[in-house]
Amino acid sequence: MNSEKPTKKEKLKAFITKRNLVITALIVFFAVQFIQIQTVLGTFSFLEGRDSSLLTEIGQIKEAYLTFGNDLNEMREFLRMPKKNYLGIEENADFEDEEDKNKNDVQLALFKYVDFLGGKKRLEDQVNTLNGFVEAISGKEFGKFLKEMGMSAGKIKSENEDSSQIAISDQEGDVLNFYLDKTEGVLWQKSIITKEKIDAENGDEFIADLKEFLQQERGKILESRAKLLEKQTQIAEVIDMKEVIEALKELKLSLKNEFGMYELNYKYPIFNNSGAEIGAIVIDPLKMGVILEDKKNADNMLEAKDLQAEIIPFLKKLDAKTLLEKKYQESLGQLTSTIQDKGFQLLLKQSGYAVSEMREDEDRVYFDLYDGENKVSSIVIEKATGVVNIVQPDGSKAENLLFFDPEFKKKTLDLPDVIPDYGDEVLSDDQTFNILIAGKHGSLLDTMIVAHIDENRGDVRMISIPRDLFYNGRKINSFAFYYGMPELVKILGNITGYQVDKYILIDMYAFIDVVDLIGGVDITLKEAVVDPFYKTVDNGVAGTLHYEPGDYHLGGKEALRLARSRKTSSDFKRAERQQMIIEAIQTKARNFGFGDADTIYEIAKTVIKKTETDIKLDEAISYYFRYQNFKIASNDVMTSGNVLYVPPYITKENCVKLLEDAKAAGVEKPDCENENQAYTLLPRKDNWNIIKWFFREKFEGV
Repeated sequence: MNSEKPTKKEKLKAFITKRNLVITALIVFFAVQFIQIQTVLGTFSFLEGRDSSLLTEIGQIKEAYLTFGNDLNEMREFLRMPKKNYLGIEENADFEDEEDKNKNDVQLALFKYVDFLGGKKRLEDQVNTLNGFVEAISGKEFGKFLKEMGMSAGKIKSENEDSSQIAISDQEGDVLNFYLDKTEGVLWQKSIITKEKIDAENGDEFIADLKEFLQQERGKILESRAKLLEKQTQIAEVIDMKEVIEALKELKLSLKNEFGMYELNYKYPIFNNSGAEIGAIVIDPLKMGVILEDKKNADNMLEAKDLQAEIIPFLKKLDAKTLLEKKYQESLGQLTSTIQDKGFQLLLKQSGYAVSEMREDEDRVYFDLYDGENKVSSIVIEKATGVVNIVQPDGSKAENLLFFDPEFKKKTLDLPDVIPDYGDEVLSDDQTFNILIAGKHGSLLDTMIVAHIDENRGDVRMISIPRDLFYNGRKINSFAFYYGMPELVKILGNITGYQVDKYILIDMYAFIDVVDLIGGVDITLKEAVVDPFYKTVDNGVAGTLHYEPGDYHLGGKEALRLARSRKTSSDFKRAERQQMIIEAIQTKARNFGFGDADTIYEIAKTVIKKTETDIKLDEAISYYFRYQNFKIASNDVMTSGNVLYVPPYITKENCVKLLEDAKAAGVEKPDCENENQAYTLLPRKDNWNIIKWFFREKFEGV
């Protein structure tokens, strides 16, 4: 059967629908927004190369860029397209934007205070209105209605001033219960079959609704109450059985034989030895079913078909351990698994120590540390609390293992009595060349090394700058994101007192590619490296990253791990490993020789493509042949062990916990919200000349 093909006019008419027109308009808007963003992007390179007076403008433009990105993402979401991270910053970046932050503390405090007063007054008005509803229930007019229905109202005494209750009852017990929460300004109406929040606007409306509810639902409530009492009697008989009483005693449990209503469920709570509720026998009044509830393990919850047969097996499955008992078991498990870990065993061997078998007494579990035949200390677990302590051989001077900080054990660098005032002087001459080598993972810099090349000495000296150094209101590793690498280069020149001539920024994944590009690197480890923060899996068993002393050929991923690893070793050791890797890369590149000029050219071109740098390709080739035989003479790092210190701080998480604990205990809340809530580093005595002195000592010294 032949069919006629639609004409162009018919096709056009079929396409022009309301849906297609809307989608077309959205796509056009999307394209316009995209062009605008490209225009903004085109100004970044122009602005970032200009003077530091443009910092604010750059920040404002990036904010505009973020706004455009958010608009585009809303459009993409409407078109069912995946969202994009236009700004390039990760959501979990560890810094805060201070540019638009209101620093007028008095103004902020006044706003907060007045807002509190307004909220307090609104709450008081709401509570007064609802309290009028409660009074109306016990009033004469409504009392007549209740009397006709064989009921009465009576207030329930409460020791809590923040709440009040009133119940409507008959001769058999409560029919309806009203609970006024004065802290939230909410009045709840509860019965066996319902729970609802009262939202009446005035007392007359409330009483009218209440009369209608009692007239319509009283029969259902009384019927459910009768069935509930039958279930209560059945459960009470089971609880009083000799076998159940003996099981509770053996398991160190207690079952409160007092029937109580909790929300719409009626239950008998079960407690462990410390009085914590760990389970319950619950009656669901809507289904009239009995549920055995495990507070700690949802898989152990079941609807009882034969309570008498099922209650004891259920009780035996409950986790009756107290919080402190669980803490002790957890600490013991963590300590035992750590001691058995291959990486930890390697660290012990490298350090010349050994750990004894576990021994214990009534109060403690001990793992003794030996240096040969001499006991150095003991790692002990307090059975009463689960706290892990370090104690001396005689058991004295307990120090919490979790609070042990090796930084405080280090000998700090001896500083001169008088630190020169270097002012704004920035050193630079024709015989030296300074380059910033930076690495990043995500949006923020992870590594910053200033390499000082001295042509007279024919060597390279490097100093690592920690990412947590706090300068002009933010951490140093965030400046590149906000203002670009050229601005970071200027700032580091001001901090160090040395002009930074060039920079190269390499992403973590690009570093892997670069090392793989040259065929990996060869290094020799004189000491073991153990890092519990890098997890490995060997034959299905989780362990820690560890390298025995010896020779290794590392690919890009392995080299990166070794360069970034810094747990269980000092920052100096980490810097030494970074030095080894840089030297290994230098050695590999040096071995190409003049005969491999084409290879060197191609590698340099590829490396520059994978990095952000102000070094041109011809400059890179020139630097390679000029400095390839220079020896890396030293590698230092600024730490809290030499010229920096850690100002007092409390983490946001710990502050939140302190506030919650204070509220629960009913005590005055701590002022931790106004304290420094981030780990930062500052120069000792807050004297920035100390950093310049450190750089001159390391770069100019013999």
